[in-house]
Amino acid sequence: MKKNLWAVMVVVLVALVFAGCTSSKAVEEPKGPVIIGAEGQRQPVWVQATPKNADLHYETGYAKLSNKANSIKRANADAKEKISQWINTTVDSVVVNYTSDMGSGSDLQALEAYESISRQTSNTSLMGVTQEALWVDPDGGVWVLLSMPKENTLKAFEAATKEFEINETALYAEFKMEQALEMLEKTLANQ
Repeated sequence: MKKNLWAVMVVVLVALVFAGCTSSKAVEEPKGPVIIGAEGQRQPVWVQATPKNADLHYETGYAKLSNKANSIKRANADAKEKISQWINTTVDSVVVNYTSDMGSGSDLQALEAYESISRQTSNTSLMGVTQEALWVDPDGGVWVLLSMPKENTLKAFEAATKEFEINETALYAEFKMEQALEMLEKTLANQ
């Protein structure tokens, strides 16, 4: 009986060792035909599906110009434009919610402040953009994958709200801007 128990334990132990040696990372098979680029590299998954991450925002860009260097520059500009649009949309949605919540649509100073903050946030946030990957398709078009830490948007929003000159009529707007920052943090955390 003890021999059988030992034999079973040895078999289980060996099975666990072999299971532990296999890769736990699932290899993702490409969906559809395999495309090999001009430089012999397989088309990356991010060309078809932009990655998602809790801390980073990703965007792709594409360009096909007269040479690779110009195509890279244009593809980066395309992806940065997409990041800028994402920032503007995110910040604007927060600003609109809080402007509506204020109930003071006639307070032009607050509305102008929010518009200014939205533009400044977008411009400042783009400072932390990083090119993560590059792929040249079979036709010579260049794809780039850019990332930007979401916290850059929060930091830029905070800096822009501090630059806004607060006077007595705008104290409530300042309070609402702080609440908008909290809402932006929650919105970014959920994307």
